[in-house]
Amino acid sequence: MERAEPAGPQFNVSLVPKAENLRLTSIGRLFLQQVGITFAVVAVLIAAGAVLVFKVQGEAYTRFTAAGFVATCFFAFIIFLPANTLFACRTEVVRGHSAIRARQNSAAKRPLADPLRRTIPMGIVLATLCTAMVCAYVYGTQRMPSPIDATLLSLLFVVPYAAMAGRHVVYDIEGLVAAGPNSAGKPAFKLWHVTVNYVLPNLVLQSIINMPLAWREFLNIAGRAGPGMVPVWALVPDFAITFIFVCGFTFLIVTTHAVSDLYLGTMVYRRKRHAISGLRYFGLILLMGVALGAAVAAVGAWTGIARVGLAEAMLLDLLVVVFSVALACGLGVAWTGKKYNESVAKALPAEVQMADAQIA
Repeated sequence: MERAEPAGPQFNVSLVPKAENLRLTSIGRLFLQQVGITFAVVAVLIAAGAVLVFKVQGEAYTRFTAAGFVATCFFAFIIFLPANTLFACRTEVVRGHSAIRARQNSAAKRPLADPLRRTIPMGIVLATLCTAMVCAYVYGTQRMPSPIDATLLSLLFVVPYAAMAGRHVVYDIEGLVAAGPNSAGKPAFKLWHVTVNYVLPNLVLQSIINMPLAWREFLNIAGRAGPGMVPVWALVPDFAITFIFVCGFTFLIVTTHAVSDLYLGTMVYRRKRHAISGLRYFGLILLMGVALGAAVAAVGAWTGIARVGLAEAMLLDLLVVVFSVALACGLGVAWTGKKYNESVAKALPAEVQMADAQIA
């Protein structure tokens, strides 16, 4: 694959609005807005996960189940959400939704080179410490934690997550505004960049969330269907729902990350096709999930396979997660690239737009 480089002359067109055109907002206020939105969304996901784990998949549970539920939330959200929040703040600025009031004596000349690498190591440490404290509480008390206890403990992820993201957000956003567009230099090799910075982090995140859920579900079903066996009918809704959730959630994460990369010039999208609406994309993801479930049912009926082993079911579920993440990253980068190029085209002077149309 060729190295992704800008085609044709580069124009220093900024999508960041001028201060006189918008009401100024502080970086702190922008950060709190993004933390609030993130917490609300994740709180709904945690509550839905608690219902799934402690109700739908079986009401019988142990201390390990409660501690494992909280640990899953900590390792998924404390590790990965700080960087995603930084990308979301960047996106708000780049898209012109917020005009930032920067400090006059700011020393930030460039944004963080890689928010993921900057926040993930500390996220691992904090997630481990928080999990250790929860395990000490769960196993050190005589009282069995209720599903509500596990849910409320999981929501405490917001404390270390917000603290870690807040540590970097001022420097990052001030550096973004100071550096301006196309300031990253030569674009990275696109396939490698997307694989390392988009696919791998989201694959780890989604595996942390989905594999424990799949294990509990398949283990409970296997106890009724036979020793270590999972009926194919149980795979149909699981694979469909897993695909829809993983692909949709990853798509949203990728779009905020891609806006930052496109603005800084770390990545270039050169195709000029018109982007469809985001709602249509989610409708497409929903249809693909239904089609995947139908395909699994059809294969089971055609081959006559009624049950698979527990290990095979887990492997198949992992493959669904891998496929969903890879597809969502490709769709998210493509869609964001088209939308970004359309926004840049509108920001260009009229004579440049006319010349570009003649060349096309």
